[in-house]
Amino acid sequence: MMKGMIYMSDETTNKFSLVDMPDSIDNAVKNLTDVPTKNAGQTFGDLWYLVFGGITHAADKRRMKYAADLEKFHQELTESIDKIPDDKKVDPSIQITAQALENSKYCVSSESLRNMFTKLISGTMNKDYEPLIHPSFPEMIKQMSTNDAHILMELKRKSYIVPVAEFREVFKENGNGITHFTNAYISDTFKIPLEECSCSLSSLERMGLVSISFERHLIEDSLYKPFYKTSIYQNMSEEISSINRNSELSLKKGICSTTPLGKRFIAACVS
Repeated sequence: MMKGMIYMSDETTNKFSLVDMPDSIDNAVKNLTDVPTKNAGQTFGDLWYLVFGGITHAADKRRMKYAADLEKFHQELTESIDKIPDDKKVDPSIQITAQALENSKYCVSSESLRNMFTKLISGTMNKDYEPLIHPSFPEMIKQMSTNDAHILMELKRKSYIVPVAEFREVFKENGNGITHFTNAYISDTFKIPLEECSCSLSSLERMGLVSISFERHLIEDSLYKPFYKTSIYQNMSEEISSINRNSELSLKKGICSTTPLGKRFIAACVS
C-alpha cells in the first residue's frame, strides 16, 4: 500500500499532491491524472507500476516462481497490446484496467486465468472489444478457479450449451425423489472430476454467467449416456439398491447455457 497523505483543497477537486512518495510512483500517479490522458501504452505502463512495482522490485523477489509468472504475464500483456492495430487502439478504462491488474496479482500463476486477464486488459484498449467489457469482469476472474476457466472454454467451443444431469433417488411407491448429486457435467477436454465440475458450474451460475435448468434438456439422448457410466452414478446406484429396494437411482436430464452476460464475458475474456 502506498505511504503518504492526500490533501484536498476547496479550490480544486481534480488535483492532489502526494507527500513522501517515491518519484517513480508520484510520476505514475501524475501520468494517470494528467489531462489529456497519456497514450494507451503509457497509461498501461503507469498502472502496471502502481499495482506491481512493490512486488517485482522488493517484497516478493524471493518467490522466484511467482516472479517468473509475473514477468511472463507482463510479456504476454505487452505482446497482446502490441498486436492491436493502430486504428483500433483506444485509451484503456482506468476503472477496469486498474482493477484487473490489482486482481490479477492473485491469479498470475494460473495460465488459464492469466490468459483471461491478458485478453480482458488488452480488450479495454481495442475499440472492437471495449463495448463488450463490463466493470464486474475483473472481480469475476479473481473469484474463478482454473476449472471454471476450462469449463467456459468448453462452453465456447460447444456453442454455449452443454448437457448436465442430476442423480436422484426415486421412491417407487409415489414417484417422489431426493436429489443426491446435481450440476453433473462431463468435461471431455480437460478431464475435470465430476465433483469439481459440479462445484464450478454452481459458482459460474452464482456469478450470472451460466443458467442451469432441469426443466429442459437436449433432444439427443446419446449426450446423456456417459453420465450413467460415471463412477459416482454407478456407486450411488449400487448403494441405494443395497439399502432400500423400494427406491432406485434415476438420472434427470438438463442443460447448462450461457447467459447474455456470460456470452459477453466469454467474448471479452476467453480465448
